[in-house]
Amino acid sequence: MKTFSVILTILFFNLGLFAQENVVLIAHNNYLIGAANNGKWLKDVDVSAANLKKTSKFFGFDPFKNEKPSEMYGTFDHLGCSADFFYFGKTSKTPENIFDDETTLKPVLAIGANANWNPLPRTARKIASGDKTYQKIALDLLRTKKLNVRSVKLENIFSVDLEGDGKDEIFLEATTYKNKNGEISGTARRGDYTFVLMRKIVAGKAKTFLIEGEFHPRKPAEDYITESDLAAFADLNGDGKLEVIIEAAYSYGGVSTGVYELDKTSLRQALFVECGD
Repeated sequence: MKTFSVILTILFFNLGLFAQENVVLIAHNNYLIGAANNGKWLKDVDVSAANLKKTSKFFGFDPFKNEKPSEMYGTFDHLGCSADFFYFGKTSKTPENIFDDETTLKPVLAIGANANWNPLPRTARKIASGDKTYQKIALDLLRTKKLNVRSVKLENIFSVDLEGDGKDEIFLEATTYKNKNGEISGTARRGDYTFVLMRKIVAGKAKTFLIEGEFHPRKPAEDYITESDLAAFADLNGDGKLEVIIEAAYSYGGVSTGVYELDKTSLRQALFVECGD
């Protein structure tokens, strides 16, 4: 993981890709979720027309994989998540049909190459999902939601230093919605849940924060469900702190992406885009 961070530092600082514009576009799963402007956030709807309808250079990467980030070009002709108008590819020329063209790329996360900072100054470390300490933390949360379960199957546990203060935050995620193919079902059963938690040391004591979650102590009346997953940890606005990117999938076909930043002792939502069918 350290090697990956070094590679990113070289790419972002030694290739001459320093900011020529103040607005740095941010995309997730091929749609625009917003931008950073001199360290401040711009929502997707606040991105000016000057930053749209032109091809810009990006770096696309998966922060959870030890892979070299890809240099690519992105064209945004529409705000938000109308994916029909978006393109990421190996060249600056947008093909006539982006869905059939073999040069089309689908990065997990992409940031404008005009960013003058390293978006991954620190990388996450994965912890065994069967760790008993974190199993108990998750079970304690579920019981506060009136879910009397005997065990919890954590999908992922990550340890990462968000602030760069030498103290790691711990993130837990779990869901009961997925089938054997990794797809979510259309309805929830009694006892189902999905959540993303943060464990952080505050005033010398460990505290648990629920970032996103859905809990069903009884069968819900609604016929749809939402699954929440950790997508990335990355510095998206150049302040040296890592943001937490969470993606959600809806059983009716929609998706969303939320960007959370650490605000003193908790996380607050900085950007959010929801895409429904």
